[in-house]
Formats: sequence, structure tokens, C-alpha cells
Amino acid sequence: MTVGLPIFVGGFVLNVCLALVAIIMADRRGRQHRSRLKRAACVTYRAMPNTPQETRKPRSSQITFLGHVFAGVEAQIAQTGLRLSVGELLTQMSLVMLGVYAVLVLFAGMPALLAMPLSIAIPLAGAILLLRIARSKYRSAFSAELPEALDVFARGLRAGRPVADSIAIVVESSKGPIKREFARCHDELHMGTDLSTSLKRLSRRVPTPEVCFFAVATALQAEAGGNLIETMENLAFQLRERRKLRKKARALSSEARASAVILAALPFAVAMVIAVLNGAYLEPLYADPRGRVMAIIATTSIFIGIFTMARMGKLDV
Repeated sequence: MTVGLPIFVGGFVLNVCLALVAIIMADRRGRQHRSRLKRAACVTYRAMPNTPQETRKPRSSQITFLGHVFAGVEAQIAQTGLRLSVGELLTQMSLVMLGVYAVLVLFAGMPALLAMPLSIAIPLAGAILLLRIARSKYRSAFSAELPEALDVFARGLRAGRPVADSIAIVVESSKGPIKREFARCHDELHMGTDLSTSLKRLSRRVPTPEVCFFAVATALQAEAGGNLIETMENLAFQLRERRKLRKKARALSSEARASAVILAALPFAVAMVIAVLNGAYLEPLYADPRGRVMAIIATTSIFIGIFTMARMGKLDV
């Protein structure tokens, strides 16, 4: 206990330091962003004779590894539709990291040195998983409402309205992810951004084939000319047919998916029943080191089988 307490305190202090470093880096990035906005609002670079030497460097030389990491995280958050900043995400991960470390050491009895990497890996894996789930839901909601939005967009064009006004009509008549993304495009157009750049940013935030085709077709035919109304109506029709085919495929594969769920849940259900009826029967799996190794191998094999069944049952329509 006398040796474990200093190790626990040291690990806890290390986690606190990592959390503070993450918060400080997020705050520093926010201050750098605000300073860039202030410099953009001032006079041009040549009109500033007393500009420090470090600010005269090109922006590419000031990009660091942490800058790339923060930019990547911001891009991932932008694809989820969450109203969450990088600083808030890092703060929440830091708090979870401290909580996981305390639970692993105090309640689970895990060694402090082993708990430190786990307390970092578990919140990181959880944040990545939550971002992926949120991104998948956001894209699904956007794709589900896209055909109706394209019909409204085509009707606006058929009525003689320009592309920007037709996008405004879509914003007024829609909700959810469609309203948010098209409102951002409409605001960018009002701020002076050209149509191709705004639609390219839309395709980066929602990188689905439908959105990419919509962005390319709208940008090209708005500049070079063409029957954009017919293109949008055909795209909306194809999206509806694809939705019907996806639902039909899901209905045909429902039996296989139900079998996969039963097979995946069966080992855990049997283990729970045995633990309730005779808890001492499973004691060697967690009391004996050889049993722990066997339990880890078995659990890993089960999850590999679940992942394989999930990939086999997934139809790309």
C-alpha cells in the first residue's frame, strides 16, 4: 500500500497534467484564431511597417502537427452536425480520463502504471466511436431528406429563380441537417463565396455520392449552362428508387441479421445464467491467470465473429 499510493498519486497527477495541457492547447488555438480574425480586419500586410518578424512568415511554415490534429478533429465534428468545439471535446475527454483512471485503480484494483494508458485509450476510443455514430446518423438523416429538398430546388429553378434564391427556398421549407447545410451554403453565397466553392465545402461536410453529384452538377451547369432542372429531378428520382431498393434488401436480409444477433448474444447470455446459478463455476476465468488469458482470447474471438457477421450482413446499395 505504501508503494501503490505514490504510484497512484503520480499517475493521477500525470493525468491532470495531460488534461491541463489539452485544455491549454485548445485555448491557445482559439486565441490564435481570434488573432487571425483581428489581423484580417486591420490594414494589409504592406501597410504595417512594424510587423514582427514571426508574423511575416507564410502560414504554411506556422502549421504544426497539433494544428493538423486540431484541424482533423474540427473536420470530423463538422461532419457530425454537433454543436461542439474542439476545446469542449478535449475538456470532456479529460474529465472522463480522470474518472476512468480513478475507477480502474480504486475500484477495479488495477495497477496504477497499467491504468494510465488505459485511462487515455478508453476515452479516446469512446470519443472516436461517438463521432462515427453521430456522423453516420447525420449523413443518414441528410440523405433521407435530400430527394424532397432536390424537388423543392428544382421547382424554384422552374419558377425562374436563380440558384441562390432556390437554395433559400430549400432552407425555408426544410428542417434538420438539410436546413443546416443549405443555410450554410446560402450564407456563404451572401458573404461573397462563389457557388462552386460553397458546394465543394458542402460535399466535404457531407461526403456522400449523392451530395458530390449534386455539387458537381449544380456548379458545372450553373456556369456552363444546361438543363439543371431535369438533372435535379432525375437525381431525386434515383435517390427514391435507391431508398426503396435499400429497404427491400434490408427486409430480405432480416432473417440473417436476426440469426447473427442471437449467435452474438448467446455466449454472454449463457455466461450470465451460469454466474447467477453457480458463480463459483466461472471463478477460474478471472481468479486464475491462465483463466484470464483464456477469457481474453475467447472474448476477442467472439468480437471478431460479431464484426465478421456484421460486415457480411451489410449490403452496400
